[in-house]
Amino acid sequence: MTLTLYRPALEELSYRAALIGDESTMSYNAKWGGSIPFPRERWAAWYEKWLLAPETLRLYRYLYDADSRLFVGEAAYYFDEAQGVHLVSIIVEAQHRRKGYGALALRLLCGEAKKRSIEVLADDIALDNPSLSLFLREGFREQRRNEICVFVEKKL
Repeated sequence: MTLTLYRPALEELSYRAALIGDESTMSYNAKWGGSIPFPRERWAAWYEKWLLAPETLRLYRYLYDADSRLFVGEAAYYFDEAQGVHLVSIIVEAQHRRKGYGALALRLLCGEAKKRSIEVLADDIALDNPSLSLFLREGFREQRRNEICVFVEKKL
């Protein structure tokens, strides 16, 4: 598998709309509302915030499998001012899970962050989210937990 991070154009956000609008893909988010509507009228403002921001603050990419010539998910990080750290977001389409895309995406995202002199990536992961084991296998360490989630981080 040849996975790359692809920077979408504004008119390509239809993939994101389908991705986060899919109930199966967003099942991990059920406690917080499940799938997320992403209507076309929100695309321009979202694009400006996520793709035109300095990449030291935000980086957003599609996950592109060059072998199958398909987008299989998305990967991002963003600086969360409240926590003072860059948080990770990786979503792999339900039909493409358990094929190694999540681990590759996480490695690619860490590499992009490191290129931009970001020293730490972190995430809040729900206790029942199976991606917790993925993050731990990829070198993230548990920092704290509560009854809802586990906070993990990795020094790059």
